Amino acid sequence: MCGICGGVTDYNLNIEEMVNSIKHRGPDFQGVYKDDTIYLGHARLSILDLSKDANQPMVESNRDYVLVYNGEIYNFKDIRETLYSLGYKFKTNSDTEVILKGFMEWGVELFKKLNGMFAFAIYDKMKDRLYIVRDRFGIKPLYYYYDKQNLIFASEIKAILKSKLVKKELSYQGLYEYMHFSTTLGESTFYSGIKKLKAGHYIEYHNKTINIYPYRLNYSIIPSTDSLEEAIYNVKDLFEKSVKSQLVSDVPIGIFLSGGVDSTAITAFASKHYSGKLKTFSAGFDFDKGFNELPNAKFISEKFNTEHYEFHIKGDDTVDVLERVNYYFDQPFGDAANIPLYLMSRELKEKHKVVLQGDGGDELFAGYKYYFRAKNERAFKLFSKTITSFDFLIPKSSRYYRMLRSMYAIVQKDRALIPARFYSQEMIKESSLNLFKKEYRDKLMEVNPFKYHLSFHEKFKNMDLLQELLYTDMNIILPDQYLEKVDRATMANSLEIRVPFLDNNLVDYVMSLPSKYKVYGKEKKYLLKRAFEGVVPDKILYGTKRGFGVPFSYWLKSSMSNFMRDEISSSSIYTKDISRVIDEHILGKRDHGFLLWKILNLSMWLNRNKDIKL
Repeated sequence: MCGICGGVTDYNLNIEEMVNSIKHRGPDFQGVYKDDTIYLGHARLSILDLSKDANQPMVESNRDYVLVYNGEIYNFKDIRETLYSLGYKFKTNSDTEVILKGFMEWGVELFKKLNGMFAFAIYDKMKDRLYIVRDRFGIKPLYYYYDKQNLIFASEIKAILKSKLVKKELSYQGLYEYMHFSTTLGESTFYSGIKKLKAGHYIEYHNKTINIYPYRLNYSIIPSTDSLEEAIYNVKDLFEKSVKSQLVSDVPIGIFLSGGVDSTAITAFASKHYSGKLKTFSAGFDFDKGFNELPNAKFISEKFNTEHYEFHIKGDDTVDVLERVNYYFDQPFGDAANIPLYLMSRELKEKHKVVLQGDGGDELFAGYKYYFRAKNERAFKLFSKTITSFDFLIPKSSRYYRMLRSMYAIVQKDRALIPARFYSQEMIKESSLNLFKKEYRDKLMEVNPFKYHLSFHEKFKNMDLLQELLYTDMNIILPDQYLEKVDRATMANSLEIRVPFLDNNLVDYVMSLPSKYKVYGKEKKYLLKRAFEGVVPDKILYGTKRGFGVPFSYWLKSSMSNFMRDEISSSSIYTKDISRVIDEHILGKRDHGFLLWKILNLSMWLNRNKDIKL
């Protein structure tokens, strides 16, 4: 796992400074390539073939091809064998060289053959073309800036800003999406000139012009006719193969073991196929509000004979941690789960390089509560209407407001808005838009925060509601929130995370299956649980699912209250209405935790970027 950056420009690009800004992603070696107007940079975290021969940028055939690459290709040995049979010779045992020579043989058709997580750039000197590619699930980040004269790209926005070519202007599309979903969606960022390359797409640059093409999409999948029993067998088989393929490494492999179904399944299959002593890591936090995953994790580690480590992490330096995390994310990010993930990754820094974890399992197999509500759409619509009719009788707790958001989502008259409303943290009748100054409010009114969701609804509208939610979340929330959170929080500490649930073959198969296999009766993740019977102990498999909650709402009215008030009041978005919301929260009149956490992160970013044009 690494960091990449570069560009095509007549400007004398300080590529070394760009690489240095993302050195945390690859502390083992930093290299650059320059050729006239082409600049490529790489920060390496050595995982496969630790020799200097595998350093990057990697150059081939008399400098005709140059590659910078971030990621892991799990089927690289199979592709290598094919290339070897075609006459190619290899100097290294790295997947980097396989990508480079695979491109020499197949060109852009190579991208479809890759099973893994990646973002890379290949310069084809003979054709004078630069190709920039991102994996189909968006596991690895890739940002770019293009102004018809210059193309700049990088794994993180901070490296692009180091180019000094970007005008720092606020994107109101990104801001409004953030206020709803705690992150920006699709191509959007907080910078109007900087975009995310969408998952499963690549850029072709030639003669100062870019074209963007999809190469593998997560919705053009033929429905399966397999029976439930066939699906149970196939899911188990495909998942085991995925875990086995992701154990390839020249450094030790570990697992983040939460004690839940997904991480336990990974541990079970990994312990079966890993040649060494498997290491597992679990954390207990002093802010876990009584939920402690350590006993279950220890039980699993003993059952599968892993070398187990427990971390007991304190949250007493939360302000300092939030400031560090805010820096590494480059733009406001409102999912507070990045804090415990960052803290746990920091514990492993310089001790371990590669860890497997269970992201993607809930989106593939329907693990969230609102999937159950979607499966029982009619019943919940009736229930929602009843609840809202007797709204005046219900105590106005934070749980009430969470329930109300869900109730409003299911009764949306416009079916296209249901997936967006299920995940939005905004109240329909109490939009945060009203808290902003008029000049900001007017600009926000010009954009649609649900634009990206609506584009997918056109593709999924003929599905049942549950299937549409699953497909939508795989294409939006998973890459734009969960995978972004994991990448930044862990790579800030030079830690590579692998996600076995996001194997091409497994995802293609599971997404082809009907939604009734995934939510059955009252059981969420039904298919997954049936597939893991006999592998995952029943006490874990059918135990109560308890998500880990970060007590940011409590912090904001206790240890972080003064910091919050100071940061927000000194930012350009501060208003009397925001001050009122702060007072209500601190005095316990109403829980505004979700809203204030987002406003705090936004204020910190604005205060650190005083030169941004609003």
